[in-house]
Amino acid sequence: MTRADGARDVTASASAAYASTVRASADPLAFAECSVPRVGAANQAADADFAFRQLAMSAAARYRPAGRSSYYFARGKLGGDPVFAALLRDGRIRDDVRIVDVGCGLGILAAWLAAAEVCDPLSASEWPQTWAPPPKNWTLRGFDLRTRAIAAGQRALSDLGRRVAFNVGDVRGITLPACDVVVMFDVLHYMDRDAQQMLLKSAHKVLAPGDVLLLRVGDISSNWRSRFTSMVDWWVTL
Repeated sequence: MTRADGARDVTASASAAYASTVRASADPLAFAECSVPRVGAANQAADADFAFRQLAMSAAARYRPAGRSSYYFARGKLGGDPVFAALLRDGRIRDDVRIVDVGCGLGILAAWLAAAEVCDPLSASEWPQTWAPPPKNWTLRGFDLRTRAIAAGQRALSDLGRRVAFNVGDVRGITLPACDVVVMFDVLHYMDRDAQQMLLKSAHKVLAPGDVLLLRVGDISSNWRSRFTSMVDWWVTL
């Protein structure tokens, strides 16, 4: 079981994700080994940033029929939350997997994967060339308490048919369906300890060795960003 700690290994943005590439090309030893001109690395970073932005816009565009608030929330989330770039960059979701998205909200993860799936991985203008290839033929089931969020997700992803299903439900009481990947982004820290344990045990039960648990938990005491995120979540729920 693989655990992705978003606070540890996600990047601040697509451009930041490739800042290390730019810095490496400026290193004399790295320059000698790679024989890549500095301007080439800068162009690669610019291409990667452009591809990322295009991907985020494409995924967010699915939510236009659901209304302005859904569209702009999806656009801001995909463009500003580094966890989505990290998922695809590191290849944490494989081909042909069954995904369960716990606390799926609008279903933004499904929209993100759907946008990625139609990209040409060999085109620098469509796909960051240092990222893993986009996953194919996945399916996703999402659960969330908010009826309106689920309705928006259903409308945005309706063209995918049975590949994507969103259900209204309290994740503290559901039995997770069989799957290969369980995603819990910013969910556990809104639950009490007993509910956390119950949900984690449920995920452990459905995941086999080699399957993946993608988990991000906010530390409300760490910095202002965590507190700001909690306030935004509270406002959206209200």
